[in-house]
Amino acid sequence: MRLSSSVRRTASALGCAAVTALAISGFLATGAAASSALDDGISAYRHGEFEKSADILAPLAKNGDATAQYLLSCQTINGVGVTANEDVGWTLMEQASENNNPNASVVMARRLEAMGGDKDEIRDLYIAAAQKNNTQAMLWLALDALDRGDAAQAEAHLKQAWELGDPRAATLLANRFAKSDVDRLTYLRRAAQHGEMRAAAYLAEEARTVDDKAEAVGWCAIATGMPGHNEDVDWKTIGDAVERNCGQFDKDLSPKDRAINRERVDHFLSEFFNNYEPWEPWRACAVD
Repeated sequence: MRLSSSVRRTASALGCAAVTALAISGFLATGAAASSALDDGISAYRHGEFEKSADILAPLAKNGDATAQYLLSCQTINGVGVTANEDVGWTLMEQASENNNPNASVVMARRLEAMGGDKDEIRDLYIAAAQKNNTQAMLWLALDALDRGDAAQAEAHLKQAWELGDPRAATLLANRFAKSDVDRLTYLRRAAQHGEMRAAAYLAEEARTVDDKAEAVGWCAIATGMPGHNEDVDWKTIGDAVERNCGQFDKDLSPKDRAINRERVDHFLSEFFNNYEPWEPWRACAVD
């Protein structure tokens, strides 16, 4: 799908800022078989050797390699390792999308959203990305389906995203499609175990309603981004964070009972972080 030249060349302040602000590090799913040259380009990009990566990626992009087009477009739009040129960069991004790079399709969709573009065109871009297992696109399509009253399609998108490991999908499944309280709590616990802080916030409220003060404090601490998964963080620091963020959940206990509850909280958090496997969310212009 080719965008009109006027849409392609219109620089949306919001769209450009959103792309420019995204870190060039993290996670990239390309789905393409990489040549040794492409591997070298990706390696240079990953390690911040952007002039080198641009030199390697440029001929590959010219020959139609979608991954090279995508990464080089990120560099060109943002002026990283090359002279900034938004027109050239967005043309490369569009080419990468047309060549079935799912990351490029999501970036193009987001840009069109920021520019108030055609909803059907935006949806088509997300569909193309979802077909390449991009869970970011699946979440958008699920919410879009809900807006259109197609609950079955929304659930299907969310289940697919969750099968691919995106915990945000599990949180939405819990609150929209769980068949029982047990299913809902299972979804939320598994989502929280993979770093979904909104799921932890829901679990804190669930624990509060059944008067489980240890879990209420523990889930609240996780939901507020409390440290703990870093082995260099000691328990005093964790305890200070718990008190600061979540002390209201057991403030009505006597000093003795509160001390006992905090021991239970420590045990709960220790068990949680022993099994903590955070999900790396999709980010534009990122490689691992």
